[in-house]
Amino acid sequence: MDVDCYSTKKSGRAIGLILARGGSKGIRLKNVKLLAGRPLLYWSMHALRDSGVVDEVWVSTDHDEIERIARDGGALVHRRSPEVSKDSTSSLESVMEFLNVQQPQCDIIVRTQATCPCVRPEHFTDLMEKYHAFGYDSMFSVVRLHLFRWQEVSPGERTRAVMFDPNNRPRRQDWSGELYENGAIYVTRTELLKRGIRQGGKAGYYEMPAHLFVDIDVPDDWPLAEDRVRKYGYNPDTKHVSNNTEEDLVDKTDLPMGKTEA
Repeated sequence: MDVDCYSTKKSGRAIGLILARGGSKGIRLKNVKLLAGRPLLYWSMHALRDSGVVDEVWVSTDHDEIERIARDGGALVHRRSPEVSKDSTSSLESVMEFLNVQQPQCDIIVRTQATCPCVRPEHFTDLMEKYHAFGYDSMFSVVRLHLFRWQEVSPGERTRAVMFDPNNRPRRQDWSGELYENGAIYVTRTELLKRGIRQGGKAGYYEMPAHLFVDIDVPDDWPLAEDRVRKYGYNPDTKHVSNNTEEDLVDKTDLPMGKTEA
């Protein structure tokens, strides 16, 4: 079926897409697990919805409860097939199935992930402004980390530093660090995705504050994620506005338990 899409101010039409299957192994059903009183999916879904850069948000899932949460939040739902709901399925395969089945008449796909609950509407807005201003074909979010990397070797072998001189270790204030994908936002022209390319053409990055980065893969990640989202997550009920600095963001009170609100 055809999907009506948002006409951006600059060029192209965009829709939002979140991949959220029910078969998570690290944390069982993590997309529906309550994080700070809301299902994990709630946080990034509402941030994307309220950013204004897409007219519609779609959730691709194989699970009834995830579908309910998505619809309660105003999203449309694509029921993905078992063939792209496996542990071995790549995100690109799931995106391509969505494109093949729904046939969206869009130039741009804007993706976020439920496992990035600290992404906020202004991040999508800022990224898309840069996307159009600089004429990118694809764009993704990153964070800047100051970590010294070493080569992995077998026991007994000599390791070597990667990207730095251990005899001249830079001080943090003298080193710009390195950029790492944080998984919060991926923007790609539809024509590239249809060719199996997620990051290609003229590719660019959008830097997000490092303190918003949280990766949710195993149960031990949950308490940290909950603390971060209480401080920095986007709550559409309060329309909390942030300039993305730790000093200017304050703790919120606990959100109520229960059904996700639209």
